[in-house]
Amino acid sequence: MTFRLAPYTLPLARPLTTAYGSIHERRGALVAVGAGRLVGWGETSPMPGWSPHTLDEVRGRLNEAGARLGSDPIDDVLHTLEPMPEARAALAGAALDLAAQQAGSPLAVHLDEAAVERVRVNASLGAAPVQQLTADAELAVGAGFTALKLKVGAVAPAVDVERIAAVRRVVGDDIGLRLDANGAWDVSTALETLEAMTGLGIEFCEEPVSGIEGLAAVGAESAIPIAVDESARSVDDILAALGTGAVSVVVVKPQALGGPDLAIRAIRLARDAGASVVVTSMIDSAIGVAHAVHVAAAAGGDTAHGVATSVLFADDVTTPLPVEEGHVRVPSLPGLGVSPR
Repeated sequence: MTFRLAPYTLPLARPLTTAYGSIHERRGALVAVGAGRLVGWGETSPMPGWSPHTLDEVRGRLNEAGARLGSDPIDDVLHTLEPMPEARAALAGAALDLAAQQAGSPLAVHLDEAAVERVRVNASLGAAPVQQLTADAELAVGAGFTALKLKVGAVAPAVDVERIAAVRRVVGDDIGLRLDANGAWDVSTALETLEAMTGLGIEFCEEPVSGIEGLAAVGAESAIPIAVDESARSVDDILAALGTGAVSVVVVKPQALGGPDLAIRAIRLARDAGASVVVTSMIDSAIGVAHAVHVAAAAGGDTAHGVATSVLFADDVTTPLPVEEGHVRVPSLPGLGVSPR
């Protein structure tokens, strides 16, 4: 089995503002694992301010793991990467792509035979000022999106309430609105702000506060459902969040959890606990987004997932999977169905 690591830097079409600050570009690396004529692809792109490890740390660990592939079983190598999920995700993704190609199945079907053929997606609109935000929302709805994700927490709560109310007015009552605060608020601010938005038909709010204990405190009082995202960085964390009984939505990022296989495990545990699941990317390149699309397809159902993020890039490592009328069709080719230029 061969191994190769290819770094990339991709500019965003315009800065994306979150509670962590403004993102202007994404740096990451693609992992290629080969066997004969077949090559599987994975990705690592740790998010500064979000991920506990830097890209240089992840690349170093991946190079060490790649050197072992010729002598050690892949499962043993993946086990050594578990403390660094973004590294494990890249190698696991590449290995699963390769295995699905060898089996002659799309990756989604390789993960779950009941995978759907297309995935409904939400538009990601960021934390733009109200005039730009409402214009972007109208464009998204006009393009066929039925769910919109909006960043909150980067400005004063009253401004956020005004922004979200303005979006609801322009898109009408039939469009799903989701919020993501990236843990920007404390418990009292979160409860006050969400209370002010109660009449706006919000599907859920991701990470209104940081930490499972805080999310449970907000979820126990808020009429708006609470989603766990970055406070759950492992399958065990997700179980702990679900165990509070106050978290009703789980956001699954395959790269953050350690790969498509661990993401599928998390999805099944969440569903068993009666929680909804939304699969999202980490603003990955087209390779990472394709992995997230396959995981979302393997999850089944008609939930809108957060995997339409390729539009945020001014350039990419390959042609992204197209979004048509608010859906992404899963590639039918064996494996990932996407490879870099």
